[in-house]
Amino acid sequence: MIKNIAKIATSHILVKGLGVLSIVIVLNFLSIEDFGKYSFYLVVLNLATILIDPYLSAYLIEFKTQNYIKYNFGLLLIPIFLVPFFYLGLTYLIPGITLSIVLLFCGTFFISAGLKSFLNIKEHYYYFGLVDVLRQATLFISTFVFFYYLDGNDYHQLLLLNYGSTLLIMSVLMIVMTKKEDLRFNIQFNEYQKLFRSSTHLIFYMSIIPLISFIDSFFIDSYLTTRDLGMYSFSLKIYTVSLMLVVPIFTVLNIKQIEVAKQDGYSSFFKKNKQKVLFYSTLFFVLSFLFNYILTQFIFVKYQDSFRDTSILLFAAFIAYLTLPFSFLIAYKKYKHLLILGITALFVDVFINYFFIARFGTLVAALSTLISQIIINLGSAIYSYQLLNKKPNGINT
Repeated sequence: MIKNIAKIATSHILVKGLGVLSIVIVLNFLSIEDFGKYSFYLVVLNLATILIDPYLSAYLIEFKTQNYIKYNFGLLLIPIFLVPFFYLGLTYLIPGITLSIVLLFCGTFFISAGLKSFLNIKEHYYYFGLVDVLRQATLFISTFVFFYYLDGNDYHQLLLLNYGSTLLIMSVLMIVMTKKEDLRFNIQFNEYQKLFRSSTHLIFYMSIIPLISFIDSFFIDSYLTTRDLGMYSFSLKIYTVSLMLVVPIFTVLNIKQIEVAKQDGYSSFFKKNKQKVLFYSTLFFVLSFLFNYILTQFIFVKYQDSFRDTSILLFAAFIAYLTLPFSFLIAYKKYKHLLILGITALFVDVFINYFFIARFGTLVAALSTLISQIIINLGSAIYSYQLLNKKPNGINT
């Protein structure tokens, strides 16, 4: 398991490094206010994860537990069908949002998500990481070209170039990295219905998670200044970098936890790994905190005011690292418990932001994210321990 995590982590650290370089370029060319608007555009576009990630996560569990042989790429029809409705929703959040940007972003995301899901199921972790590296490298190169060679200054044009380029690269990778004998294309409605019926709670839970990430930026954009949005967007970028190991850990754990669940081995897994997880989570938190201090005090001095909010978000990342390995509710198909945690976190997040953000500013957004992470991640780990440690229940729903 550690070896597979290391494979993905290596590529993911490279991805985050390229992402940081891209952000550095953007920060040097855009004002705090424009950076905030640019970041909010991306936050809104990333709501596209709701259209596909829940189904892919549910399908991964079904694929492994039912021992399927071929991967059904017909699942990609679900998010494609929902794109027009998604676009109409985005026009409310960002009036005048460009359809071409939405289509390019969704195309890039759907292809890369589907390809990575296939590679994850096949446990081809080297190629899984390579997809992310090439995608981020394309974003970095296109950003570099836009500012340094095309002398661009409009972030709308930047997004068009970014996701037009990545869509082309992802399409080529889809052809190169998949084999016909490993795939099927079933578009029968009864298969989608079966997947939804068996994983309804999981699908709704996975749909809630991106909303929690979006809510803070939405309330800042609605109630505070564009400078506040820019400052908090900077904090979110650091927070995202601090979560660089979540994807590799979660990717490998999805498979490993299903194997542990089949053997009712939660108790032994917990005892074996609890000290390692505590040590590495604490170490990563300290390093992230120091990175945040150096970045805001010596490099991007104009973003010094973001230090407090970023530190709070980094503690939320610490909670995620500490609890993620022991959150077995997905592996044991305890989806209803996950959904309860997700709905609770969403309600608390909206409540705190709605009533307090206008008075206390971005501090409220950071604290609401921390509380939401505690509810979801720590709550999931505690549920797992209580339900499975003493009396394993297998993988029955």
